[in-house]
Amino acid sequence: MNRPALGAAAARIFGYLRGLHATHYLDLGVRMGLFSALAEKPRRAEALARDLGLHAPYVRGFCEMGHHLELLDRDGETYSLAPEMDRVLAAPDDTFFLGGFPRVHLRVAQDYELYPELFRTGATHSYQEHPQGFLQDVAGASRSLPRMFLDVAAEKLPDLVRRLEAGGRLLDVGCGAGHALVTLAERFPRLTAVGIEVEPVSAGMARSLIRSRGLEARIDVRDAWEPASDFEGAFDVVTQFLVLHEIRPDLKDDVLARCARALRPGGTLVLFDEAYPEDDATARDPIRGFAVVAQWFELTWGNVINSRSEILALVARAGLRPGPEAELSRFRIVTGLKQ
Repeated sequence: MNRPALGAAAARIFGYLRGLHATHYLDLGVRMGLFSALAEKPRRAEALARDLGLHAPYVRGFCEMGHHLELLDRDGETYSLAPEMDRVLAAPDDTFFLGGFPRVHLRVAQDYELYPELFRTGATHSYQEHPQGFLQDVAGASRSLPRMFLDVAAEKLPDLVRRLEAGGRLLDVGCGAGHALVTLAERFPRLTAVGIEVEPVSAGMARSLIRSRGLEARIDVRDAWEPASDFEGAFDVVTQFLVLHEIRPDLKDDVLARCARALRPGGTLVLFDEAYPEDDATARDPIRGFAVVAQWFELTWGNVINSRSEILALVARAGLRPGPEAELSRFRIVTGLKQ
């Protein structure tokens, strides 16, 4: 018996189980306002419970668990958020707010009850078949992604930023709840945009968001590529935010060809998505290899996450030449340029 190896194997399993409970912990801390309260000022557990009207022994347990997870720091009996956790867990309008993702992953985990039967039959349970609340949670959690994209684009894709600043027209394919459309329109006031969204709940959320921001004159949401004359050669930039991997594999070439036809000469296609690892080292990297995890929890949705090489091949087959690329945490930005 190799006791060190056995101990390491057991520790790995318990580490993964710890992660399950950490996800529930994060969700509770966001929903109950515990992280937000600690972002305002450090507190003792009893004071935190009193200020939020919660049961003090449970709040003490929350604080001790947060300290164990290195999400909270402790000075004697006073707890505070660890560095940068205020932005990540307690600032919904911050570019790097991730507080909505634990709820999404807890929702996703409900699919695992279906896995045994789906593994036997090979059937799928698509994203669109999930309940409305799931779609709303995904939309809420993902609203920070366009802001992250713009932060990276400003540094690594300056030509694209200059194009957006100059105005023109943008098409967002698979616009979801409209957060990318609104973020781009508000950041670039000379820009007009069209979104395509075939999922009706998401399209409704997008239209409501656009109305709430007073952007109806600059943003339109369609539920199809129709009429075709409205799309051919009509846009300076075409974007997809976490959409490519959701397109049926047998339809990806056709969709990207449509995107290419929608571009004016000199236009840019922007694909913001995950890229499946192409080597063992990347596959085991906790950040760059997260696409393996995403492919796992979207496995029965029918989604396929492409590798960088496959994405570049799709862009080339659409008749576009490869443009600048960038990485953002677990995401890759690939661009294609129309001659």
